[in-house]
Amino acid sequence: MSDRFKPVHGFSVVALVALASSAPVLAAIDLRDYDNDLMRDLDKTIKYFEPDITAKNADAAKEDAQILLDGFKYTENYFSKKNAEDAVEISRKGVKVISDVIARVDGGDFDAAAAAAREAPQLCKSCHDLYKPRLAR
Repeated sequence: MSDRFKPVHGFSVVALVALASSAPVLAAIDLRDYDNDLMRDLDKTIKYFEPDITAKNADAAKEDAQILLDGFKYTENYFSKKNAEDAVEISRKGVKVISDVIARVDGGDFDAAAAAAREAPQLCKSCHDLYKPRLAR
């Protein structure tokens, strides 16, 4: 058996490499320069987004959508500079979802818009699961 595959304290080197590669991406990315004020605005806005649509308040829904759209675009740009492709993809999906919601609100299809809007918090959560610092949860 090659030395590189011999067990080390009960683990093989292959197992240790697999374990290390599954470590959270957060450890490799410094998030201190992320716009936390923006994140707080997004968190507040996402809570009113679907209820504004359900209430058929098109103006408020489109205002919410613009804030969320700007947030997803900021996040896409931010994480593309950090080479975090999973977060970039989540952000792109967010832009698509919010754009779809805007189109449905503009078309007066509030039920479909509300259904689409319910995807946005899930996208936010999926990125937070990967990148939000544990102490901030």
